[in-house]
Amino acid sequence: MNEFDEQLKTALTQEDQEFLTETMNEVNYYKEVFNSLKGPDRVLNIMGWIATLVASGFLIYFLICAFHAETTREQILFAALAIMLNSAQIALKMWLNMRMNRRAIQKDIYRLKLALSTSS
Repeated sequence: MNEFDEQLKTALTQEDQEFLTETMNEVNYYKEVFNSLKGPDRVLNIMGWIATLVASGFLIYFLICAFHAETTREQILFAALAIMLNSAQIALKMWLNMRMNRRAIQKDIYRLKLALSTSS
């Protein structure tokens, strides 16, 4: 180990050391998704993923209805509903991914803050 690592270990509290060991490992996308279901924002994230799954289900249902519709008016109606649900699903997924990125950036900023506080 170099001198900086030794200074860092002596300056950090037990809580900070646990945080660093938890966040130093790179996490793949699916682990990040499941980790987003924990913590302070878990209720919003769970509701977002449930809404995404519900929108996906209705999207598939409306697409099937559009292909089995008897009139052109029904086809247009179901196709328009499917397009709206697809847009809603995309918006929900973008929002959830932005929240996951925000959480990752906050962890990186906290890690940088710890490194700067121990180096001075």
